[in-house]
Amino acid sequence: MAGLIVLLVRRVASVAAAAALCYWAAGSLGPGPALLLWGGVAAVACVLGAILLRVSAVGRVTWRNRAAGYLIPWGWRLNRGRLWPVAVISWCVWFAVGAAAVLLRPPQDGDCPAVGMRLALFVAWAVDTAALVFVTGSICQATPGGRVGALWRLGAAIAALIGASVALHLGGLSRAALVLAGGPPAALAAGAVLLVVVMATVGRNTRWN
Repeated sequence: MAGLIVLLVRRVASVAAAAALCYWAAGSLGPGPALLLWGGVAAVACVLGAILLRVSAVGRVTWRNRAAGYLIPWGWRLNRGRLWPVAVISWCVWFAVGAAAVLLRPPQDGDCPAVGMRLALFVAWAVDTAALVFVTGSICQATPGGRVGALWRLGAAIAALIGASVALHLGGLSRAALVLAGGPPAALAAGAVLLVVVMATVGRNTRWN
């Protein structure tokens, strides 16, 4: 459990650092050049991570493995035993992080949402994207002939939700975008907390047989 928490903290910290870097670059270079530069940097990092894993000794954990874990942290449930999909998926995620940060940067002229609103939108998009990656990984890991129709529909719904939220934000409806992107995860989290509370209090003395 402690290892999972440490891994989650590292992932959150790396995403936050990447988003902050892209946010700053968009203000200094402009959105287009900043995103182009970030895409190149992310591509180099992902290729380097794949190379480090390729030259690492099997069965040994060295600095190469640890460094690669930071550079290509996503896509391991979707790779089907191959290395290159991990690098490609990690690049897509890194690029999406940068694109979200650039997208949420206020324009030089005109009104813009408050900082808290933009930060909440970024978190909501990140959570939805993580859910989409998880669902996609579950589809890839399903046994041949398995019933994954529900997962496909769920993945399509999450992708549509993210796209609609981005469109609302671009249309100046950031509050509606936040409700759309953050509402379902918040409802699920509240339900999970409520279930844990019920199980820890009332359900503790309940016979389930």
